[in-house]
Amino acid sequence: MKARLHIYMGALCALMARTAGAGPWNIEPILGVSADYETNALLHQFDTESEEHVAALVDLPLHYNGDAFELSFRPYGRLTNSQGYSSLASDYAHLDTAAQFTNELGSATLQASLARDSSLYYVGGALGYGVGVARNTESAAGDWTHLLTERTQLQLDTSWLDVRYDNPSGFSSTSYNLVDYRYFSGGPTLSYSVNERDTVKVLANIGEYQSLDGITQSKSQSLQVGYVRPLNEIWTLSVNAGYSRSTNSEKVLDELIYYFYGVVEYETYTSKQDGTVYTATLSRQGERVNLSAVVSRALQPTGFAFLSKQDSVTLAGTYTKSERWDFAVNASWQKALSPSESAGVAQLSGNEFSVHYINAQLAANWHWTAQWVVSLRATRVVQQYGPPIVSGASSGLNLDITRHFLRTEF
Repeated sequence: MKARLHIYMGALCALMARTAGAGPWNIEPILGVSADYETNALLHQFDTESEEHVAALVDLPLHYNGDAFELSFRPYGRLTNSQGYSSLASDYAHLDTAAQFTNELGSATLQASLARDSSLYYVGGALGYGVGVARNTESAAGDWTHLLTERTQLQLDTSWLDVRYDNPSGFSSTSYNLVDYRYFSGGPTLSYSVNERDTVKVLANIGEYQSLDGITQSKSQSLQVGYVRPLNEIWTLSVNAGYSRSTNSEKVLDELIYYFYGVVEYETYTSKQDGTVYTATLSRQGERVNLSAVVSRALQPTGFAFLSKQDSVTLAGTYTKSERWDFAVNASWQKALSPSESAGVAQLSGNEFSVHYINAQLAANWHWTAQWVVSLRATRVVQQYGPPIVSGASSGLNLDITRHFLRTEF
C-alpha cells in the first residue's frame, strides 16, 4: 500500500510539474481537532464498551484551474489517540485525485483514489461478531460525455475497485467472513431532451465481481430507462428503473477425490440473481433549505464473496439559518442480500446472508469566524446480519473544531 502510494504521488507530481506554468494553482488547507464518544464503537452484540477518542483532522485540497482543464489532489485523514481499525472512531487516510477536460461538445473526467480505513464504516462489524478490520481500497473511475445533437447526449462510464481486508490472525473462516475482491463495471447512457423540462434516458451496464482468492465470482448485466423532470424552480424528480441479472459461481474442493487420491480438484456451483433495479430521487435546491430523498435497489459489490442485492433509502437535508449557523441531517437505511459462500449445495438451494444497516446523523455548525468552525454531531448506527442473527448498535457525540485557511494561489 505504501509503495503504491509513493508511485501514485510521484506520477501526480510529474503531471503537476508539466502543467504548472499553464494556469493558477491554489490550496485551501483545513486543520482541526475532534473529540468523540461512542456507546458501542465496536458494534458488539454483547459485552459492549464505550470509547472516547481525541483525533487530529487534516484536509489539504490542492486545485489547478485552467481554461479547459481542472485538476484536484486531496489528501485527508484522521489520526486518533488509539491504534487499530476495530472501531467506528478509527484512523483513516485517503488520497483522492480528479482531472476534468471540457469543451463545447462535452467533457471527460478521470478519478482515482487510495484509502485505508475501518470496515465498520462500510459493512458493519460483520467479521467475527463485531470485529472491525482495516479496509484497503484502490479505485479508479472515468466518464465521457458528448453532445450528439442539441437534444441528444451520450455518456460512457467505467469504474474499477480493489478492496482488501486485514482479517485478524487466528480467526476461523465463516459464511460472513469478509473476502478481498476486485470489481469492474461500465456502460453507456443515452439521454434525449423531449422538451425544455422532460428528459428520457436509456442506461446499460455490465459488471464483474471477482474474489481475489479465485473462489467466487459474479457477472451482472442491467438495462434501465430513466426520466428527469424539474417539477418547479426548486424541486426535481429523477427516476431510473429496469431489469438486472447476475450469474454467481463458486469453486468447491472435491473432498472425496482429495481424501482418496490427494489431488486438488474443484467443482463449480452456480446460482442466479434476477429482478428489478431502480433509483428514484426527489431533490429540493433552495436558498436556505436543501432536501433530497433517494430510494434504490441495485447489485453492489461488498465483502461477502458475491454481488449483493442492495435496497437503500437515504434522506438528507441542510438548513442555513444565518452566516454563523447551519444545520444538517442525514439518515440512511440499507439492506444487502448475498448468496452464502458455502459448500456449494447451500447456494443451489437458495440460502442467503443478509445485512441491515442504519446510519443517522444530526449536525450543527457554528461559524465562529470566517476561518474557525465548531461542529457538534449526534450519531446513531444500528446493524443486524446473519443467519445466525447478530446485531449491534451505537450512539455517539462528536465535537470538531476546524481552522479553514484562506486560499493560497501560486
